[in-house]
Amino acid sequence: MSPVKGKAIVGQSGGCTAVINQSLAGVVERARKTKSITHVWGTLHGVTGLLKGDFIDLKAQPCSLIRGIRSLPSAILGSSRQKLKQAEEYDVVRNLQKWNVRYLFMIGGNDTAETILRIARAAQKENYDLRVSHIPKTIDNDLVETDHCPGYGSAARFAAITTQETGLDTKAMRYVDPVKIIELMGRNSGWIVAASALLKKTESDPPHLLLVPEAAFDEKNFLTQVEEILKRIGYCVIVISETIRDAKGNRLGARSEGITQDPFGHPYVEGAAAYLARLVENRLKVRARYDKPGTLQRMSMAYASPVDQREAFLSGYHAVTWALQGISKVMVSFQRESGPKYHIRYRPVPLEKISRKERYLPDHFLNRDKTGITADFVRYASPLIGGANPAFPVLKPKIPRL
Repeated sequence: MSPVKGKAIVGQSGGCTAVINQSLAGVVERARKTKSITHVWGTLHGVTGLLKGDFIDLKAQPCSLIRGIRSLPSAILGSSRQKLKQAEEYDVVRNLQKWNVRYLFMIGGNDTAETILRIARAAQKENYDLRVSHIPKTIDNDLVETDHCPGYGSAARFAAITTQETGLDTKAMRYVDPVKIIELMGRNSGWIVAASALLKKTESDPPHLLLVPEAAFDEKNFLTQVEEILKRIGYCVIVISETIRDAKGNRLGARSEGITQDPFGHPYVEGAAAYLARLVENRLKVRARYDKPGTLQRMSMAYASPVDQREAFLSGYHAVTWALQGISKVMVSFQRESGPKYHIRYRPVPLEKISRKERYLPDHFLNRDKTGITADFVRYASPLIGGANPAFPVLKPKIPRL
């Protein structure tokens, strides 16, 4: 299909990342190169802006400004988690028709895929030629039909480096605070937690124990493992997902008061690390501390992966190229090429294959008891964090006691 002439709208949705603005810049820079796209509007705060008609003219911005936002964390257009109410997708389509918008690009995760699929289907029913593209973004790395997701590589780098830094601190303070628990994000999967072990070189290096949603939490086994690690190594660093569950599916630290879930029905969680720290102190009678980086881990530019940055930009660039060719109702997917050198190809995948689906850590990425990673995961994730990783040398030998 030939390009259709009209405006384009691009928006950002869901949790912010270190590279979401790279994808935005990729859309704008590719759109500048075609006369078929007359304007590029940024919808402020995602689908909220689509409903309100709240936009900013991105094509009119200086090229230097668009280049500059590539190095900014978080979502410069503002994000949202607003879920379309019943039939609101038709309100969006009517707005787009009124403004002669022919291209819609939304940068986001699972919920964004569901939202724009609804909009694309509504446009089809209204016989309106609207080219719709989903540009993936999620640190959770849980989108299906893709090797990985923009945002994950940087979050993984954060997890890998800060775990080693935390380990050095815990090792130094082991006679005071011998147990440290790090609570990371990940909704229903343990991709980020697994990445915390990427720089582990020896058995005594942190992390010593991983707790992921893919494995049910067992209190007795947990305490036994921590006690054994303390005896063998002298300190213990544990990295957990904020959404770990017990055998009955109950989340440790789940909210029971106030606002308990987001508009898409995903439960808010808090306190899993605090719960485990108190458990260790009460049962093992040793001091336990915990760190919870929170949203810092998903958009810290200090830990941004250069590979992640480059791929996020190109995903936005490809989305526009395909839309101009008439390819619509797709997500930009990453396909890893076989061979010794890491290389990615981009391909469009129908949104019907993405919406309302989640990808979990496969068994071969975790060890037998699911408390550590395998060499397969190291080979998978190491290229994504971008190399140039800091070394953590160990002083030796120890002087014999007199």
